[in-house]
Amino acid sequence: MNTPIPVGLIGLGRHGSRYFRHLIEKETGGQLVAISRQQVEEGRQQAKIHRIRFFSDYRDLIADPAIQAVLVVAPAALNSQIGLDAIAHRKAVLLEKPLALNWREGKNLVEAANKAGVPLMTDHTLRYEPVIRKIRDISSRLGPWQALRGAMHLEERPEIPRSKETDHGVLLEFGIHLLDWSRGMLPDEPLTVAATITRLSPRAPEKHANINLTTRSGLSCHLDISRVRTKLVTHIDIIWTNERIRADWTTGLLQTFNHEVLTSQEWIPAAPTLVLMLKDFFQALRTSQPVPISGEDGLRAVGLVEACYQAASSKQPILYP
Repeated sequence: MNTPIPVGLIGLGRHGSRYFRHLIEKETGGQLVAISRQQVEEGRQQAKIHRIRFFSDYRDLIADPAIQAVLVVAPAALNSQIGLDAIAHRKAVLLEKPLALNWREGKNLVEAANKAGVPLMTDHTLRYEPVIRKIRDISSRLGPWQALRGAMHLEERPEIPRSKETDHGVLLEFGIHLLDWSRGMLPDEPLTVAATITRLSPRAPEKHANINLTTRSGLSCHLDISRVRTKLVTHIDIIWTNERIRADWTTGLLQTFNHEVLTSQEWIPAAPTLVLMLKDFFQALRTSQPVPISGEDGLRAVGLVEACYQAASSKQPILYP
C-alpha cells in the first residue's frame, strides 16, 4: 500500500472546508497533517479535534520540512504570494482556481515553478464532472462538431463587503471553469475573442458576461455566464449539423437531440469531483508524472479572462493569445 503524501491546507473558508472534509474522510492519497487559517481559534480547535498541527502564519506551515505538498484555498488575490512562497520551499502546490487574478501574476507563478522543478496544479474541477467527461467521450466518437455552447447561471449570494481579496466578478469567480473547458475542446489557437460584460456600476465587478470564441478554422463557442435571481442553469452543448448533445452537470442529465427533437436521455451518476482531482494530484506526485491540470492550463484560462475584459472594453473582437 502506498504511503500517503503529507499535505498542508491553507485556507478553510467555504471551498477550503470541502478540501478539509474530504482529506479527513476520504482516501485521496494525501494525509492532512497541518492547516492554516485566518480564524485562529477555530483553526486551533479543528486541529486539536483531528490531531493535526495548526499554524497561525501560513509561512510556518510551508516551511515545515514534514510537509511535501501544499493546497492553497485562500482568496484568489493571495494565490500569487502563497504559491511563490511554497515554490521557494520546493513544495508541490495545488491552487484553487483561478490560478491568479491576472496574467502577469500567473506567469510569475508558472515560471517560478518551472525553474524550481516544482509541480504546480490548478483546481478546475468541472473537468472531473462525470457527465462532462461522458459528453467529451461521445463527441470524440461522433467526429468533427461545428459549435459549442455553455451556460452557467448561479444564484446571487448575500452581498459580502468588497475588498481587494474579493473584488472580482463572475468570470474569475466561476466562469473560468467554462473558459478552461472550452479551450480544451477547441482544436486550435489563436482564438478570436468577443465579449459583452454587464456591471451594476462602472467600477463594480461584472454580474454577466456573454462570450464568443472563434478558432482559425471557423469553429465557434458561445458562453453565457451570470449571477441571477432565477433558477440555476449549468449546461454544455456540443453541436453537429443535425445533432446536439447537452450535458447538465448539476442534474447529471445527458440529452441527445436530432433537429431539436429529443431522441434520448440518461442520468450519469454523480461523483465527488474534488476527491477525484485530489487523487490525481497525489498520484502524479507519487509517480513523478505531470499533474493533470498544469499551472500552464490555469494560466491560459486566466489569459482568456483578460482577453474577455479587453474585448468588452474595446467593443471589438481581439486575438488570443
